[in-house]
Amino acid sequence: MFFVLIYAGIYLHQKITIHTIISPIIGFITPLIIYFTYCFWFDNIEEFQQLFYFYDVKTFLIYSENDSIWFVGFILLTTLLSLFIKSPKALSVNNSFKKNWILLIINLIISLLFVLIIEDKNASEIVYLLFPTSVIIANGLEEIKSSLAKNVIFILILIGVITHQFLL
Repeated sequence: MFFVLIYAGIYLHQKITIHTIISPIIGFITPLIIYFTYCFWFDNIEEFQQLFYFYDVKTFLIYSENDSIWFVGFILLTTLLSLFIKSPKALSVNNSFKKNWILLIINLIISLLFVLIIEDKNASEIVYLLFPTSVIIANGLEEIKSSLAKNVIFILILIGVITHQFLL
């Protein structure tokens, strides 16, 4: 799924050459060939074929089973608010930040889709959301002028992280 991000970056930054087009494909196919060879050698082709089976979208019940739903909900809400605060300003200028902001949004969407389709949810898939959400939240907080509001949000996130750590 993150393969799309590579080509989006190549397209947005206008670095389209034969090397930038073929290198990600070779980098993707090479481990597949090596893994197929391994499975073929040990007569376990079914395990290799399991890589290409996609499952239905699972629910987020793993996040509501424990008390992490409040913290995850707060982070997602803060991310959405930061997107709405920063996006108009970032997309109005025509520089490299605009391109990087679009790539960051694509990364967030792909990460969310990945978290949705992963079969065995154990809350470790949230790691894929850490980078895009943290950068988006930081850029959104940069737009807030009031230092009191920034400090309140930082304290809420800090309290959430600490209590989330002790509740799990």
